[in-house]
Amino acid sequence: MKKRFLRHFFTSLLYYVIWTALYQVYNRLTGLPVMTGQQMLQHIGPNLLFYIQVFSSLHIDLFFREREQQQRNERELRELAHRAEIESLKAQIQPHFLFNTLNSISASVSAENERTRVLIAQLADTFRYALQSTQAELVLLTQELEFIRTYLSLEQSRFGRRLHFEIDVYGCGQALIPPMLLQPLVENAVKHGIEPAIDGGTIHITCRSTGSFTHLTIRNTGKPYEGTVENMFAGDGIGLNNTAKRLRNQFGENLHIEVDHSGAVTLRFAIPT
Repeated sequence: MKKRFLRHFFTSLLYYVIWTALYQVYNRLTGLPVMTGQQMLQHIGPNLLFYIQVFSSLHIDLFFREREQQQRNERELRELAHRAEIESLKAQIQPHFLFNTLNSISASVSAENERTRVLIAQLADTFRYALQSTQAELVLLTQELEFIRTYLSLEQSRFGRRLHFEIDVYGCGQALIPPMLLQPLVENAVKHGIEPAIDGGTIHITCRSTGSFTHLTIRNTGKPYEGTVENMFAGDGIGLNNTAKRLRNQFGENLHIEVDHSGAVTLRFAIPT
């Protein structure tokens, strides 16, 4: 509001200067007498009043448009929250049975198969985080990234040397993010970039905190993407569209997608720190 008033203070003066200049030019061209300094001062009031009336009506219209958009965003957030609550209730059906079963399987694995024991423990951790995170509106970004690290480790056991990943974090310890926001993006990178490529590829996740915003980047190589960014959102998958919608409704931020000359895909977005 302060910025708007300050901006209108200068633009109203600029408006009157331009109006006066055009009025003087018009009078000279038509042979009418030009305004004196006193007349210029006398016309300030009516012109500024006209300026205030015009821009007040515009701001009233803008206010109702923003309020309407805010109400739409709130409705979408409620719908998403309700959908997430239903999914959470489904996921909570005997979750302890699942964890206890995984722990029992892990305990029954012989010491010679330590790698299998680790994978089972990691799988239990991913289920536990996915269940617990649905109970919170926001979680620490570091927790979300640790979950992604575990998720990619499990995928790495499936793809072997075909999948490499790097997660670089720079000063993002206090940032908060909606739970399970990154997982669909990383899953898409694995599904469409790594899995179809014979030689696999790399997923590189970067988190940097700069001032009041935290910037996240997810880049994947592998199979070169040959379509357009619009085609990504027009596909059958809902992960990308849902993530973009959650970002827009929660923070008013957009999900930016770039495809470079090699076909590597980069996703970028920022969240308030």
